[in-house]
Amino acid sequence: MQLGILDTLYLVLTSPSAAFRAVTEKRPLGWAILTALFSSVVFSFVLLPNPHELAEAIFGLEKGRLGTAPFVLIWLSLFPLALLILSGLFQVVAMVLRGRGSFRGVYCGLCFASFPLVFFAPLALLRALIDSRTGQLVYYVGAVPLCLWILALGVIAIRQNYGFTFGRAAVTCFVPVFLVFFVPVLVVAISAAL
Repeated sequence: MQLGILDTLYLVLTSPSAAFRAVTEKRPLGWAILTALFSSVVFSFVLLPNPHELAEAIFGLEKGRLGTAPFVLIWLSLFPLALLILSGLFQVVAMVLRGRGSFRGVYCGLCFASFPLVFFAPLALLRALIDSRTGQLVYYVGAVPLCLWILALGVIAIRQNYGFTFGRAAVTCFVPVFLVFFVPVLVVAISAAL
């Protein structure tokens, strides 16, 4: 079954298993990267509406010296690169667990799994419209299910790509997260204690 980009995005939101089955079979790299770039740009402007002003303040530069374009270009290169590195980590863990999928399949799957990042924009709009502690609470309460949704989509993408059970897909997803985030924190904590 040949799906267009809008069909694929619709299926990612409504029927993720079918969507990721098609994505990992066809591996539409161009559409996948375009989806990740779009999602990441929307998300980045929700987090940092004026990133160039933040950089000017951090580096003590004159106001108005930096533009937005360099930061958008840097972000546009960093987000797909981060997904590429994460895909590589998943590929290594999946090979150890005897998965039979491809690196390109999991990369395309993760790119499409990032699509719900665009829903942070309406949450930020609600936060701005309500403009109080209630607005902040709505934003954070809404952000938790969105993050869990993106995580679940990533696990489904791994499951469909490697032909894993849900448990093996979850292990494949969480082992690199544990190694990348918790082991360095543990090493720093132990070295600080000594």
